[in-house]
Amino acid sequence: MSKEKDIRRRLVEVVLDLASVNGRIVFLPHERLDADALGASISLAEVFRAVGCETTVLVDSELPESLSYLPLLETVQVYEPSLKYSPYDLALAIDCHEENRVGERAGWLTRSRLRGSVDHHVVSTDLGRLDLVVPSASSTCELAFEIIWDLELYLAKPLFNRDIAVLLLAGIVTDTGRYSYSNTTPVVFRQAAFLLERFDVDLASLNYDIFERTTVERLQFKGDVYSGITAFDDGRILVASVTRDMIDRRGVTDDDLGNFASEMRGADGTEVTLLFSESNEPPSVRVNIRSSGCFDAAQFAKRYGGGGHRRAAGATLNDITMGEAMDSIVREAKIFLDACKGELRA
Repeated sequence: MSKEKDIRRRLVEVVLDLASVNGRIVFLPHERLDADALGASISLAEVFRAVGCETTVLVDSELPESLSYLPLLETVQVYEPSLKYSPYDLALAIDCHEENRVGERAGWLTRSRLRGSVDHHVVSTDLGRLDLVVPSASSTCELAFEIIWDLELYLAKPLFNRDIAVLLLAGIVTDTGRYSYSNTTPVVFRQAAFLLERFDVDLASLNYDIFERTTVERLQFKGDVYSGITAFDDGRILVASVTRDMIDRRGVTDDDLGNFASEMRGADGTEVTLLFSESNEPPSVRVNIRSSGCFDAAQFAKRYGGGGHRRAAGATLNDITMGEAMDSIVREAKIFLDACKGELRA
């Protein structure tokens, strides 16, 4: 049995043991929610509840408008500083495995009787017996599908439903870029085929909600960002920045910045894109990193306490101005890019 299957089996056994005593499980998706983190959290919570557990999805802030198309959002609880800790039998970090990725909710992870995670990001900490972390997976929703599938087979009863199908497909479609990124594998196509054959899901509408639905203000905001793009190192590195004034002027949020960074990567000759944005509480700066070729975005982001995937990563720099962050990271990105190019030539 592979290590991944062994951990999945262990998770399923723990869940079934807890279900027999109406055990309590809390799901903690990472900060700055996206469709993959939320979709996997709600899906697993619904299934674990169906088999007999008491489940809670606890998120760090109000759900962004960009995720309003997802079902079962009414089941999600928003963390507030006044919320008192409530003991759980199992806490699962979702789409992350580090305590610092869940922010002020870390106490739920560290103080629960058992803890684990379901994640597909590059490993940055020691893992435990219930940490299902598979960097080769396209998404955390792909892993959630496999857990639910295992439970269906074990219990010999259906656990997937249409809402879960929409949630899982949303996460997979998002993290594979409509099945266009290099992390797209036959596994995700088989999962999609299973869900689409079994349930009436309008995939075209789902893609529209994820990638195309917008407003005039958001289009104008995108123009503001793209008009400020600067090329470095003969166009191999593209850099853009977003200030709070730019966001406030258009009356938008910064939900779509990751997509902007990905779109910038499509420019001819570009190998690295860096999108800097001021946080709500300066002087912190967020950088979204996208790459192609030899540049490992996740390894580069780790230098700044961040992480992610080889082609898409990010980090937050504290106690620094936008100008200082841009100067430092652009300089280091050029060195990092030159080094990996040299390794390839060797």
